[in-house]
Amino acid sequence: MNNPDDPASNLQETPDVDWLEIDEWACAAQRGDEEAFGRIVRALHQRVFSVVYRVVGNMDDATEIAQLAWIKAWQKLHAYKREARFFTWMYRIAVNTAMDHHRRTRRRREVDLLDEVQLDPEPGRDSPVATHSGPDEEMARRETMEQFQHALGSLSPEHRAVLVLREVEGLSYKEISEVTGTRQGTVMSRLHYARKTMQDLLKGIR
Repeated sequence: MNNPDDPASNLQETPDVDWLEIDEWACAAQRGDEEAFGRIVRALHQRVFSVVYRVVGNMDDATEIAQLAWIKAWQKLHAYKREARFFTWMYRIAVNTAMDHHRRTRRRREVDLLDEVQLDPEPGRDSPVATHSGPDEEMARRETMEQFQHALGSLSPEHRAVLVLREVEGLSYKEISEVTGTRQGTVMSRLHYARKTMQDLLKGIR
């Protein structure tokens, strides 16, 4: 069951994506086919938005950043070398745009905490939830989620991005390396730190 309060949760409702077809559309778009690029946007927008939202933690900001990322992708489409899957190239633009936003705004305000984000090691699989819960169980669930939100919000955007790309999006270390523009060793180090930090902060949650 998806959480209606989490704008990123309906990612699970999007149809499976044919990544080879996406790459073919990207090639057509590079030749000037705007309709092909439109098909890419329709196929990947929710995923791009989901990643951005989980990095910046604010729906309004995520909406603006995701739109800006698509504009940048269209403007830079000639730079796509086809050496990697298009979605990793697109994720890199989206993550970098989100990081730039954070750098501009971190002195003006704290990044808003993520709403109802769930780390799922198998993207696309709904997490089991109780069909019936009493007031005490609901209160406990909310308290647990609040602690989780605070823990996730304590991570830097760089560590949060790696954690989201791995645990939520299910990307490989190589793909995350391509998305973030860092070495795989750096990816593994950041992921280890992010996981350890989350475990330490959430140690009391059962």
